[in-house]
Amino acid sequence: MNKRVLLVDDDPNVLQGFKRNLRKHYELSLAVGPHEALATIRNEGPFAVVVSDMQMPEISGVELLARVREMHEHTVRVMLTGNADQKTAVDAVNEGCIFRFLGKPCPPEVLAKTLDAALEQYRLVTAEADLLSKTVSGSIRVLTQVLSLAMPEAFGLTQEARTLAREVGKQMNVQPLWELEMAAMLMRLGYVSLPAEIAKRYLRAEPLDGKLLALVDETPALGSELVASIPRLENVAALISRLNDPPSPQVPAASQILKVVGDFQRYRHDRSPLVALREMEGSPAYDPKILALVAEVVEATYRQVEVLVSQLTEGMVLEEHLLDHAGRILVAKGHEVHDSLIQKLKALCRSGNGVQEPILVRTLAPVPDHQPEAEAVGIG
Repeated sequence: MNKRVLLVDDDPNVLQGFKRNLRKHYELSLAVGPHEALATIRNEGPFAVVVSDMQMPEISGVELLARVREMHEHTVRVMLTGNADQKTAVDAVNEGCIFRFLGKPCPPEVLAKTLDAALEQYRLVTAEADLLSKTVSGSIRVLTQVLSLAMPEAFGLTQEARTLAREVGKQMNVQPLWELEMAAMLMRLGYVSLPAEIAKRYLRAEPLDGKLLALVDETPALGSELVASIPRLENVAALISRLNDPPSPQVPAASQILKVVGDFQRYRHDRSPLVALREMEGSPAYDPKILALVAEVVEATYRQVEVLVSQLTEGMVLEEHLLDHAGRILVAKGHEVHDSLIQKLKALCRSGNGVQEPILVRTLAPVPDHQPEAEAVGIG
C-alpha cells in the first residue's frame, strides 16, 4: 500500500524539524512552498497524505489542498495553521475537504498520531474504491456475457458502437466520455426481453408491425433498469433510458449520439455504410448535426479489406457471410469479430476444416502494419 507522506511549508526550518522527528517512521517527502509541492505531486504522486501549512505566499494552504484533491481525490489532506479562527477552519474543510485541522506549533507526537490516522483512512478509501471498481467491472462483464449468450447478433455490434460513439463524442466534447462509451456497449441489453427472431429482424432493419415495434420500444427502459443496479452507472442508465426520445435540447447529446449510431448499425446490415447514412438523412428521429458527424467518422475511418483468418482482429465486422469449404454459413454477415470467434476459427483451420478465404470485413483505417497482405477495396 502507498504510505508516502508529503509535508509542505514555506519555511525550510519547519520542514527539517518535522523530518528529524518523523523520518524513521514514515516515507517522507518535503516541499518548500506550494509551487514546489504541486511539481512534486505531478512528478512523484500520488501521495497517501499531504500535510500543508495554511499561510504561504501566492497559493494558500486551502487552495493547495483543493488542487491536491482535484489531482488525486483519494489523497488524505491535513492542514497546519497558526490562525485557528473559525472562518479559516470552515474554508479549509469546505474547499479542501480536510481530514484533520491542526494548530501550529504542532508537537511531533500529535502530528505522528494524525499521520497514522490519515494513512489508515487512505487504506480504507482506496480499498473501497478498488472493491467498487472490481464490482463495476465484474457486473459489466456479466451483463455483456448475458447479452452475448441471449442475443449474439446484438452483442456482435458492441465494440463498433463504442468506437463510433467515442469518436463522435470527442468532436462534440461530450463529458465524461467513458459514460458514453459504456452506454454504447450496453444500450442493447434490453433486447434480452425480445423473442430472438424479432430482435434479429429489428437489427436487420426489416419491417415490423406496430405491436412488435412497441415491444422493441420498451427495450431501452429494461436495459436502463438493469444498468442502474450497478454502482456508478446511474448516469449511463439515464442515457440509455432516453434512446427513443426525439432530438431536443432537453435530451442529452450522448443519448442522441447513441440513437444515430444504433440505427446506423441496423440500416447498414445489407447496405454500404454511406448508403445507409443517406437513407437516414432528413428523418426527424435524428439530430442532423450528429448524423453528419457520424457520416464524417464513417467516411474517414471505415474501409473494407480482404483478410485471412490469421489477420482477423477484434472490432472488424463481416461484410459477407463467413463460409466453410463446403459453403455452409459459419458466421452471418454483419457480425463483429471478437477474440473468442478468432480463436474458434483458428482452431477450425488447425483441425483441417477451414474457412473460405479471403474474408471481406469492414475495419477502421488504416489497415494495421501487421496485416501486410490485406487488400483495401473501398466502401463505395
